[in-house]
Amino acid sequence: MHLYICLTFSCSSSDNNSSEKNEDTAKKQNETENRIIPTSELGSGITIDGATSQQGLPPAPNGALDFQINTEKQEAFQEAGFDIKFSTSDNIKGAYVLFQDSDGNKLNNYLDVSLSSSTGKRSSKKPVITSKKHNKSSKLNKVSTENDYTLDVDFDNISPGSFCYEICLYDENNNISAIQKICVEVEAWGGNSNIVGEWIYDRSDDDSEETDTTEINCENGETMTVNYNGNEDETWVLVLNAGGSYYETYKGFYENLKYEATRSSCSAIYNKIDYDDKYFGKWVYNEDKETLTIINFKYEDFLDSSENETYPDGSVYFDGNNTTAKVISEELVIIDKYTEDNEAYSDTSIFKKNK
Repeated sequence: MHLYICLTFSCSSSDNNSSEKNEDTAKKQNETENRIIPTSELGSGITIDGATSQQGLPPAPNGALDFQINTEKQEAFQEAGFDIKFSTSDNIKGAYVLFQDSDGNKLNNYLDVSLSSSTGKRSSKKPVITSKKHNKSSKLNKVSTENDYTLDVDFDNISPGSFCYEICLYDENNNISAIQKICVEVEAWGGNSNIVGEWIYDRSDDDSEETDTTEINCENGETMTVNYNGNEDETWVLVLNAGGSYYETYKGFYENLKYEATRSSCSAIYNKIDYDDKYFGKWVYNEDKETLTIINFKYEDFLDSSENETYPDGSVYFDGNNTTAKVISEELVIIDKYTEDNEAYSDTSIFKKNK
């Protein structure tokens, strides 16, 4: 006979019921990703900025153009869509993109995407960032060069599941690159019951953390070394709901150096900046890779409503290509990797659950 004891201060039937419900929700969310998205849904639900629709199949390739795309499978997100990133050393005019279901059934039309203008060379949309922690987690992981392109693929009522697309490039002389086939999984929102809850930031293990200083030549002739940043204080709350929605709040202040005042007084003078922000969006967890993606759709500044913004197509905050998340010893550990000036860094943020 097995005896199970549940102490009133550590667990309850309501806690167990809630946990089981969250697990069941996560299981159902992940199961929705197993379907094949039909061509009818793809045809009416996918658009690419700067593209025109053409009937039939794209012209046959001759393989005369350089075309580099470093993935055979990628994630996409409801409402937000995904980016097609590639590079070429040739002077291209555009790209042909043909969508198909995962069984190889192709649409009867393809998209001709013009790249002769600035289309394809934009940087990813980023929300207004006030909190320094939020800002560090939103670093770009690659500086685009003239050889790099990004096609913005938008969704309209595309549900979780999988599909594929074929893509090739063309130039002014009708040269056409080899065709690359990429398959895409549209993720369900949510997907992991373990990380559901209200999490309060506790500490960081930041390998890029450093104190920036500057040398001031004072008006009285003396020289002093001071920190760029003064005191700071912040409460960061991250809430991941079982249904896949999320929000986070940042409230606090930080201090920036007032250079001229410091130079005049020859003592460190700082400007205090208060903030009270909230971000709203959706989250996705990839169980196989243990990665977390968070996409913002709305930002509110409670101190200045003129700064409020919405992002109809979503703005990636935590990128699942670079961000892992797991619960270790009842703490949520989020590791965000990025590169800056060709150097690799990682930010580790550790949260405790608000019980």
